[in-house]
Amino acid sequence: MSTSGTYLFTSPQSEQIITDAYERIGIVPSPITLEQIQTAQRSMNFILSSWVNKGLNLWTVQEGLLGLQNNQRAYSLPLGVIDWLEAELRQSQRQLGGVPFSSEGGVASNAFDYNPNTACTQTGPNGYISYNWSPSQFDIEMVGVQSNVTDIYTLVFEFSNDNITWTQVGAPPAQTYTQGVLTWFAIAVPTNGSYFRVRETGGATLNIQELYFNTAILDIVINRQSRAEYQAQPNKNQTGQPSTFYINRQISPVAYIWPVPYGNFNCIHYTFIQQMQDVGTMINCAQIPTRFLEAFTAKLAHMLSVKQVKDLAKVQMLGQLAEMEYTIAGQEDRERVPLRVYGDYMQGWSQV
Repeated sequence: MSTSGTYLFTSPQSEQIITDAYERIGIVPSPITLEQIQTAQRSMNFILSSWVNKGLNLWTVQEGLLGLQNNQRAYSLPLGVIDWLEAELRQSQRQLGGVPFSSEGGVASNAFDYNPNTACTQTGPNGYISYNWSPSQFDIEMVGVQSNVTDIYTLVFEFSNDNITWTQVGAPPAQTYTQGVLTWFAIAVPTNGSYFRVRETGGATLNIQELYFNTAILDIVINRQSRAEYQAQPNKNQTGQPSTFYINRQISPVAYIWPVPYGNFNCIHYTFIQQMQDVGTMINCAQIPTRFLEAFTAKLAHMLSVKQVKDLAKVQMLGQLAEMEYTIAGQEDRERVPLRVYGDYMQGWSQV
């Protein structure tokens, strides 16, 4: 048997999806106008926006870290976060006891002294701040960055065992770091190293109050509250170890943490539903997995037929086909774990 040996049809460009959708409604590729392309792209964005309402799409589930501030109970969530699924209060251990270094001037030790009134202020762009534990080694699992100014940094995280060869283990996108606000990042694949550093790559000059290179993660589950349950809390400013959260699902969602954090309760790890990215241009790919390509194309064909096909029977047929294809894909898009039912023999059983 002769096969191609390739797997290239995993993320086809928008042009291919649009062309196929128009073919399904009887419009061949050559007469497709710029206006028809634009209406197809608009419909594709509406499809992606609506799919989040049809159930949990596993490829949109992401992980995030929310840096907590003492005595602050409300936190605006990042752009594209639709809702939280689970959350844990995360504690970790900052690894010190070594030697800090700054490549572009400034006082490196100021970034590791727990003092918000000092900072490692470099004098040149694209520098790095590193920490040396040699001969000890640590697998850094979390990095915390607290800037001394509000600025845009493009950071990478790297480890080394000889201070010569460095291996990148993290590269968050360029983003604004607000003065005095601790921003956390998880290292996907922690690796033992004697040196660890944060390096700027976008031309900015680092001005950092504190850096945290942390290990020994401990997660404690916190529970979700409804709006009514949160509103019923008599003292919403009570401080303590956070145990619950409430997501106010506005256009820009807000997370409320209770009790209000203090002390070393500095981070919440959460999983969330991520809004799907816009389809972009004809050469961009839709942010969907291969297993949903047929459902996506079928739905696009149906939406285009509503606008451009006069045969009502065909429009209805394409709509039924689109729903069937999404149902098939949605039923496959699941976690394959056995059903577990737990009972407490001390409490007995009850039937409702």
